[in-house]
Amino acid sequence: MKGLFIINPSSGRQNFQDKLKEIAGILIMEKTCRVIDVFYTEKKDDALNKAASLKKEEYDFVVAVGGDGTLNEVINGVILSHSNIPVAVISAGTVNDFANYLKLPQNPKEFCQMIKDFKLKMVDVGRVNGKYFINVVAAGMLSDIGFKVPKDKKAAMGKIAYYAEGAIDLPKQFGQTMNLRFMVDEEIFEEEVLLFMVANSQSVGGFKEIAPLASTSDGKFDVLIIKKMDILQVMPLLVSILQGNHVNHPSVEYFQANSMRIESLDEEIFDVDYDGEQLMDDFPLEIELIPAAIQIIVPME
Repeated sequence: MKGLFIINPSSGRQNFQDKLKEIAGILIMEKTCRVIDVFYTEKKDDALNKAASLKKEEYDFVVAVGGDGTLNEVINGVILSHSNIPVAVISAGTVNDFANYLKLPQNPKEFCQMIKDFKLKMVDVGRVNGKYFINVVAAGMLSDIGFKVPKDKKAAMGKIAYYAEGAIDLPKQFGQTMNLRFMVDEEIFEEEVLLFMVANSQSVGGFKEIAPLASTSDGKFDVLIIKKMDILQVMPLLVSILQGNHVNHPSVEYFQANSMRIESLDEEIFDVDYDGEQLMDDFPLEIELIPAAIQIIVPME
C-alpha cells in the first residue's frame, strides 16, 4: 500500500516523533506499505489544503497526526477532494476525543496491525455553515478553551492546560449566557443557555460520555443544552456529567436530530468551536448531518 502522513509537529505530545519513526519502520519492513510520504504542517489550513489536493487512488490511506483540530482539517480536505481515501488517526494532541471514542490504537505495533488489517468504518460527518466536523460543534461556557490556550502551554501541560484555563474562566463565563432560538424539524423553541453542543460521538472535551446516546454511524447527532443556572448548581451538574446521568438534570436538554438551525436573539457575537477550531461565521448556524460521509480505519474487534 501507499500511505500519506499529514503531521502537525506542534501538537501536544513531545515523544510522538519517535513513535512515528517506529510506525514507518514497521510498515515498510513488514511490507505493509511500499511507500510512505510525509507532509508537515506549518500553519493553519495546511492539513486541509494538502488533503483537499488528493486525487482518487493517489494513496491507499491518509493518516492525520495531531489533535482534534488537525483531524478536522484532514476530514474537511478529504471530503472536499472527493477522493474517498480512508483516514487513520494518530493522536498527538491534548484531548483527542474522536480517537478515544473509537478506541483507535496509539501503540506503534497495534497501529501498524490496524493498517495491515485495514478494516474500514463508514462514519457520519456534520456540516455547519459549509464547514465539516467529525466530533462536535459547541458554543458557550468553556467551549472556547481549546483555541484560547496557547500552543506552547498545551505542549508543556497537556490536559492540565485546559483545566487550568477553565478554572480561571468559569466564574466570569456565568454572566455570559446566550439567548438562542433552536429550530429542529418542525419544532421551534427559545432558551437562555450557558452552553450548547452538537455531538457526533459520546466523547467531548475529555468527558467520555457527555453525549451518552451518540454514535458516529447512526445518521443523527446528539444535542446537549445547558440552561442558565446558579453557579452553585454547577458542581452537582459536573458530578452528574462524570457519573453519566446528567441528561436527567432539570437544567439540561438532550435530544437527537439530523438537522437544525440555531439563531441568536442577542446582538453580541459568540465564539463557536467546531472540533477544536474557531468557526469564523457568526449565527445563525445551519447544521446538518451527512451519513456515512467518510471512511475511517479502525481496529478489528
